[in-house]
Amino acid sequence: MKVKERRYRKVWMYLLIVLVILGIIITIQYKIDIHRAYDKLADYKTQTIDTKFGKMTYLNAGSGEAVLLSHGIFGGYDQAYESLQTLLGNGYRKIAPSRFGYPGSDLPSEPTPKNQAKAFLHLIDKLEIEKVYIITTSAGGASGISFAIQYPERVKGLILLSSGVPNMKKAKEEIKGMTGPPAPIVNDFPMWFTTKYLGFAFKPMFGGELEDDSEIYKTLLPVKPRKKGIQADTHITNIDMDINYDQYEVERITAPILVIHAKDDPMAKYENIEKFMKRTKTHTAIFETGGHMITGHGDRVSSAIKEFIEKTK
Repeated sequence: MKVKERRYRKVWMYLLIVLVILGIIITIQYKIDIHRAYDKLADYKTQTIDTKFGKMTYLNAGSGEAVLLSHGIFGGYDQAYESLQTLLGNGYRKIAPSRFGYPGSDLPSEPTPKNQAKAFLHLIDKLEIEKVYIITTSAGGASGISFAIQYPERVKGLILLSSGVPNMKKAKEEIKGMTGPPAPIVNDFPMWFTTKYLGFAFKPMFGGELEDDSEIYKTLLPVKPRKKGIQADTHITNIDMDINYDQYEVERITAPILVIHAKDDPMAKYENIEKFMKRTKTHTAIFETGGHMITGHGDRVSSAIKEFIEKTK
C-alpha cells in the first residue's frame, strides 16, 4: 500500500508541476498578446469630435466615394476601418467611427440606434460630406438603417452586410434567448483564451471558425475598451428593431440598397432578410454558405460592393 501511495503522490506531483508550468506559459503569453492588442488599438491615427451625445472617435482615410461603416458587436474604429480596407481596398474615402460605448466613444444615457444615427450625421457634417454610402454589419444594422430612414438626402446607398434588419413587432418581455455574448467572455482574458486556444467555440455563433488571418479576428481584442458598447448592444441595440419595429419604416428608404448575406448565417437569420427584401427594392449577393462572416467568399463580397457603388454613384 505504501508503494502505491508513493506512486500516486509522484503522479500528482508531476501533474501539479506540469499545470504550474502551463499556467506560467499561458500567463506570459497572455500578457504579451494583450499588450500588443492594446498597443495596436492605440496606434491608429484617430480623430475625435464632440457631439450632443459625448465624444465620438473615428478614422478618416483615403479619397474618393465616402463610405461609412456601422460596425457590429465587439467592434470599434479599428474593426470598422479594417473591414473597409478589406472590402474596398484603395480608391475610397473610409469613415470608420466607434459606435456608442466602443473605443474612444462615450456611452450616452440613451444609446439608441436613432441617436447613433444622429451622431453619424454630426460626423459627416463635421467632415463636410454631402452624401455617403453606409455599410452596416451585424449589430450595426439598426443604426445604419435608422440613418437611411431619417436622412435620405444624405445617403447614396445602403449596404447590408450580414446585417441585422427589422423582423417583427415584439414587446421587450416577449424577446427570448440571448441578445448578446455570455457575460464572462466580455473580458480580456476569457476572450483571449477562447480566440487563442478554442477557436472552434465560435462555430455555433458565426457558422464557421474564424480564419487565423481574418482582420475581424484580430480586432476582437482588447475587450475592455469595448465593454460598454457590447453591453449597450446586448440590452438596447440588438432588440431595438423588434420593440420599436414601427419606427423602422424601411419602405421610406430612397437610396439604393444592396443586401449581402449567407443563407446559413446563425446570427442574422436569412428568413428575416427575406422579409426585409419583400418590403424594399434591393440588389442582392446571396450565398448558400459562409455563415455570419460569409467565409470563403471574400472576393465576391468585395466585388459586389464595388460594382454596386460604381453603378449607383
